[in-house]
Amino acid sequence: MSATPAPHRVAVMFLALIAIALAGHPAILLAGGKPADPEAAAADGAASRGAELAALCTSCHGRDGRSNISRFPSIAGLEPEVFTARMQALKAGERGHLLKRMTRDLSDQDIADLAAHFATLE
Repeated sequence: MSATPAPHRVAVMFLALIAIALAGHPAILLAGGKPADPEAAAADGAASRGAELAALCTSCHGRDGRSNISRFPSIAGLEPEVFTARMQALKAGERGHLLKRMTRDLSDQDIADLAAHFATLE
């Protein structure tokens, strides 16, 4: 069995990346905010569980939440409130329609855990 992803999955990921780049709200997407307090983030979400959930995010946003691709914002160190608001907007389809499909199955707790994880990264 090959480790190469199916062509349709690669196409979906590529289109998701384009959707991020063309989301239309670069000031919000790229605003990094100040580094979050890891202890405060951990209170609302489980950073260790968020690290497990973050595997899908790394292909666009970098292994440590630091994107090397200018079209995709770095998400390391985002305040949990900022991260959560952005994820809820994506999930609601307010931006990046392909990302709506990628986020639709995330619960509020999943998003809180992801927020806690990325808040702990610098």
